[in-house]
Amino acid sequence: MSSVDRLCEQLKAQGRRLTPQRRAIIQALCDYDSHPTAEQIFARVRQDMPDMSHATVYNTLRELVEMNVLRELDLGLGERHYDLHEGDHAHLICLGCGRIEDVPYDKEAVKLSSRHPHGFRIVDCNVIFRGYCPDCMPQEK
Repeated sequence: MSSVDRLCEQLKAQGRRLTPQRRAIIQALCDYDSHPTAEQIFARVRQDMPDMSHATVYNTLRELVEMNVLRELDLGLGERHYDLHEGDHAHLICLGCGRIEDVPYDKEAVKLSSRHPHGFRIVDCNVIFRGYCPDCMPQEK
């Protein structure tokens, strides 16, 4: 079963309607090999569905986030990005070109200091590494 079909089935299993617009948005998400913004998804879907609205894209993305099949990321780049990648992973962000990559990381090495008791039950952690990709390193000052 493709990622698109799997996500569509998850929508239906949660009692949500699977419209052609939602399927197109899911297809666009799966077509990206990186972390698209809502605007990028909108532009891609609008090529085939000129009457697609921003609201439909944003509402569908919000629903997928609520279902925990999509992560909304604020990577400090000015726009929120969306990530379908499953499992724990960190993100590499190039400060030159803005490229974003998923990378595995040592989950056990990322810990809060025991010197500062906080009382929180941690449910999520975002690890972001910023630097320069190989293409941008020669241009770094």
